[in-house]
Amino acid sequence: MNEELERLARLAVEYRDIGCSVVEVADLMVEKHPGLREVPFNLAQILRSAFRLSVHDLQYINAWLQGDISRETLEERLQVIG
Repeated sequence: MNEELERLARLAVEYRDIGCSVVEVADLMVEKHPGLREVPFNLAQILRSAFRLSVHDLQYINAWLQGDISRETLEERLQVIG
């Protein structure tokens, strides 16, 4: 990971530690850093390091980024993560 992605990963951990869900963090990251929507692999790296997501979970996040599923559907699929 490059320096900027590492910084964002640390920020994601801080959000996680104050009780934000993976979906909330993903939404915040994309809102504050729109370039992450264009390079979903970078968002995946950030979220995977902060939440220890499986590849399957990352596929759901990618589907959400591409508009294939809604945020509500993403939340349902990832609800076991918190």
